[in-house]
Amino acid sequence: MGRAEDSEIVQAIITAIPYIKEVLREDTMFNVYDHEKFLYYSPSKELHLNIKPGDPVPEHHKNFNELKREEPTIVKSGPEVLGVPFQSASFPIKENGEIIAGISAGVSTKQMEEFSSIIESMDSISESLVGKVQHIAAHSEQLSATTEQISENTKTAVEQSSNITEVTGTIKGISDQTNLLGLNAAIEAARVGKEGAGFGVVANEVRKLSNDSKEATVRIEDTLNEIKQSISRMENDFQDIANSTQEEAKLVTDFMSEIEKLNETSNNLKKYMEENISL
Repeated sequence: MGRAEDSEIVQAIITAIPYIKEVLREDTMFNVYDHEKFLYYSPSKELHLNIKPGDPVPEHHKNFNELKREEPTIVKSGPEVLGVPFQSASFPIKENGEIIAGISAGVSTKQMEEFSSIIESMDSISESLVGKVQHIAAHSEQLSATTEQISENTKTAVEQSSNITEVTGTIKGISDQTNLLGLNAAIEAARVGKEGAGFGVVANEVRKLSNDSKEATVRIEDTLNEIKQSISRMENDFQDIANSTQEEAKLVTDFMSEIEKLNETSNNLKKYMEENISL
C-alpha cells in the first residue's frame, strides 16, 4: 500500500466525508486520490464519474499541479462533461508540509443556472417594461402640454367671444337709434304731407333695415351664447383630461418605482445564489 493510503490524515478525511455530506446544504460528490489512483469516491444524485476506488487517476492529477496553488482550484464545467453543469473544487491533503493526496468536491449548478435564466428573463422583461413606461411617460407629458395649450386657447376663445358680444351690443344700440330716427322721420314726413311722401318711403326702409339688423343681432347673440356654452363644456372636458393625465403620470412614476424594486430583488437573488448555491 502507498503512503497516502497509510496516512492517518487521509483515512480520517475519508471517514469524515459521509458525515460532511450529511451537513452540507448541497448534494455533493467527493473523491480522494493520490499520485496514482482514486482512494475514495462518493457520487451525488446528479454527478457520476463512473469510477471506483483503485481506478487510475487522469494524467492532470498525477503531479498534483492543480493542488500546489495557494487558493483552492475551482473549475466550472458545462453539461457536456457529466450531463449537467457543475462546479468542483480541489484541495490538497498535506502531511509534514508535503502534498500526499488530494480531495475534490463537486456540486451540480443546474438549479443555479435555471434560476439565473429566470432572473435574466425577469431582467429582460423589466428592461422592456421600463422602455414602454418611459415611452408612455413621454406621451403623457406631451399630452399634458397639448391639453394645457388647448385649455389656454379655449380661454382665449371665450374672451374673444365676449368681445364679439360687446360688438353685437353696440350694433343693437345703433339699430335702436336708427329705428328711432326712422320713426321720427316718418312722423315728420306725415306732418309735411305730399311733399314728404318720398322721404316717408326712405324712413320706412330705414326702420325696416334697423329691425332686420336688430333681429340679426339677436340671432348672432343666441349663436354666440351657444358657442360660449360649448366652449365652456370643452374647457371642463379638457380640465378632466388634464387631471387624468396628472394621475397617469403619477401611476407611471409609481410603476417605475416598482420596477426598480423588482430589479433590486432580482440582483439580490442573483447575489444570494452566487454566494450560497456554489462551493
